[in-house]
Amino acid sequence: MDDKTTEEKRDLRHAVMCSALLTAMPWAVQVVGAVFSLRLKQYGLQPLELTGLAGIFTMPLLHADWEHLVSNTPAMLLLIFGMFLFYKQGAWRILLCLYMLSGLLTWLMGRSAVHIGASGVVYALAAFHFMSGVIKKVPRQRAFALLVAFLYGGFVWAFFPTLYAGTSVSWEGHLSGLLAGIAFAFYFRDKGPEPPVDPFPDTDDEDRLNPEDD
Repeated sequence: MDDKTTEEKRDLRHAVMCSALLTAMPWAVQVVGAVFSLRLKQYGLQPLELTGLAGIFTMPLLHADWEHLVSNTPAMLLLIFGMFLFYKQGAWRILLCLYMLSGLLTWLMGRSAVHIGASGVVYALAAFHFMSGVIKKVPRQRAFALLVAFLYGGFVWAFFPTLYAGTSVSWEGHLSGLLAGIAFAFYFRDKGPEPPVDPFPDTDDEDRLNPEDD
């Protein structure tokens, strides 16, 4: 087994482990809350309230019920896995940026209510992966972006507040995640895997198709 194969397997194991660990955190919070009958929802994000700023950190860890948590789990696993697969150790910095900005934007634009759930971070990750695949010339990332678009293309409907009138769904969190993901996809566009080397860097397309004879 060559060194490249060994490194790829190590990176794959690391991505799986980090994805599972981070996704398990809201599950642990939900279990503790259920076992001890804790009212944790009150510690969510409260827009434009100084005391609600702590919700930037707690919002993604808190969920309304088990169904809410289960609905977010598959996307969290896949999108966090992709982050560590492509960006390795740099993924921690990107995740923190997405986590903080999506929460801050929700705090700034959210309606007066307690906002909970990891949906904002999920939308931030999905938008980041999709835009990174669009603006970078890395085949693996473009393939992953297409997968994200195929699996979560319906997310686009989550930005229309009229669809959630009378519900507790935080469409503001969804929109905040989208904006954060797009912004950081451009900011970190030079990070992650490098695009393949062009074998004809100084040759235009016509010359490639019609090479001159010696």
